[in-house]
This record gives sequence, structure tokens and C-alpha cells, in this order.
Amino acid sequence: MNNLLNSIVFNEISVQLILIIIFGLFFLLVKNKIISILSGISKKTKTELDDIILTSFNTPFTYLIILFTLVIVTDKLNAYFNYLENLNLQTVLYTVFIILTATGIIRFLNEYNKKKLFLKNISNDDDPLVIEQTYEIIIRVTRVIIIVITILILMQQYGLSINGLLAFGGVGGLVVGLAAKDLLSNFFGGLMIYFDRPFKVGEFIKSPDRNIEGIVESIGWRLTVVRTFSKNVLYIPNSAFSNIIVENATRMTNRRINEIIGLRYEDLSKIPSIVSDIRKILNSNPDIDQQNQPIVYFTSFEASSCDIIVYAFTNTKDWREFLEVKEKVLYEISNIISDNEAEIAFPTTTIDWKKNS
Repeated sequence: MNNLLNSIVFNEISVQLILIIIFGLFFLLVKNKIISILSGISKKTKTELDDIILTSFNTPFTYLIILFTLVIVTDKLNAYFNYLENLNLQTVLYTVFIILTATGIIRFLNEYNKKKLFLKNISNDDDPLVIEQTYEIIIRVTRVIIIVITILILMQQYGLSINGLLAFGGVGGLVVGLAAKDLLSNFFGGLMIYFDRPFKVGEFIKSPDRNIEGIVESIGWRLTVVRTFSKNVLYIPNSAFSNIIVENATRMTNRRINEIIGLRYEDLSKIPSIVSDIRKILNSNPDIDQQNQPIVYFTSFEASSCDIIVYAFTNTKDWREFLEVKEKVLYEISNIISDNEAEIAFPTTTIDWKKNS
């Protein structure tokens, strides 16, 4: 060891090594200065994405310069002493670059997930929990893909054939896909719920195709949990939503009053006055949406009644408030019928007795 050190110190290679180390330190200082300048600029921007990029790649760049310096020093020593016969400087530098680049990307993904920037600009229709779960699973899958690609690139660089590995992966992927068919269909069903956003947590949904009606409590990657009005819980596989019709009652703009009022045939002459009065009370009611003009018409002669349709939309979407508005409207219609000395019809049967001649 002493002979080795003496030969380095008292030889021209020592000057080369010192210069290489000095250049390495110089590049470290330049890198730190550039990062410092860019950090000052990024703090003045509105987005945090540039801060995350600088933070993620700062340490890998430091390691990259240090390792490049050490590799070049090792190469110079090897060229002088020839203690490693098969050292390929280009391959080593390429390996270091690939590994540190992959490390920087993974650090960026981790910081992006940690800061949760994807929740900064969501709309009111978005479900933060679903978006967070979606980005988390996408980031995890992306990390695995980056690691696999890095390993394959390095294997190819060192002369290892990856054709057999890719073929095995294709067959293995087919087997896993067939075995986990239902799991994958639920996973992609969850993706479709995220992208299409037919509902979110807290909304009331129902399906005419299935016995589904209740409030959405959670949306997972395999199941959606719906609590019914009887307080039971439905665990619905996400794949089911790709084959059924889903009605989202929470996103309605108004609630509808749709009633058929039947009057007696004896009150046929009074119907025009009753219809006119009902129109007046609906048009003057502040709880009725006047943008959707209320509809009141005498529509048909039925077996036991003369029918009037009352069709209007309330301003409120709340179910309890809607029932209160509808109750007041029905009471007012009942008073109008009474004021016109008419009566609401009910099923009757008339028997005509004729005497035999």
C-alpha cells in the first residue's frame, strides 16, 4: 500500500488525479449555484411543481458528479497500474447515469404524491378521496414500471439477453390476467368511475336495472359502498357500473310536482275557473321555479273523473323542503276546488234501473 501511495504521489498521475478532483469540486459548486438560482426563481412562481423537480433531482445530480469523478479517477489509476483488465469506463458511466436518472424520477413521483398537488385545482364535482386514491395507484404503478425498465436497460447494456425474460413475462402476464380477470375488471371499472365521474361520495344514486338505491359512502378500486335508506350497506363491484344505468338524483336541478287532479263530471262547467285559479297560485308562488313555466291543463275524460294535470318544478332540491312546498300547493289546490263548490272525484259506479213495459 505504501509503495502504491508513493508511486502516485511522486508521479505525473498524481497531478491528473488532483485536477480531476478539483474539476469535480468545481462542478459541484457550479451545480449548487445553479440550483440556488433556480430555487430563488421557482419560489416566485405560483406552482410548486418546479420546486419539487429541483428538490427531487438535486441529490441525484450531486451523486452523479461525485460518482463520475470517482469513476474517472478509478479509470486513470487502472490505466496506470492496470489492476482491472476489463474496466469499461463508458459502461460504468452509463450505468451510473441510468440509475441516478431513475432515482430522480422516483423521488419526483414521491414528492408529488406527498405534496398532493393534484388536489389543488379540483372542481366541486370532483371527489378528493377518489382523486387521491387514483393518483396514488398510478404513481405506484409508474414506480414499478420505471424500476423494471431501468433493470431491462442495464441488462441489455451488460450483454444479457432480455428476449427470454420478455417472453416469460408475456406468458406470465396472460396467466395472471386470466386468474385475476374479475379483479382487473373491477379495477378498470374504478378507473371509469374516476374518469366519467357519474357520482361521488355523498351523492344519492339509484339504478333502474338493479336494486341499488342509496347514498355513496366510499369508492374503492374494487368496490363501491352504498348505504340504503333502510341503513343497510351495499358492496357493489365496480365492474357492475359499466353494464347498468345509474341515476344520480343529487345532481338534479329541481324537484318536480307531477299530479293528476280528478274532478267529478258534475263539476265539468267549473273546471275552467279551477284551472285558471291553480295557474295563478303556481305563477305567484316564490317556491316554484318560474323559469320552467308551470303547466296546468284539463287533459282527459276518465271513467270516474275529469282529469287536470298539475306539472311544476320547485326551486329547492332538498327532499324535505320539496315535500313542504308540495304539501302547501296541494292544500291550496284543495281550497280552490272547495271555493268553486266542486269536489275531487273518486271511483263510482252508476246503476240505471229501467222498468219493464
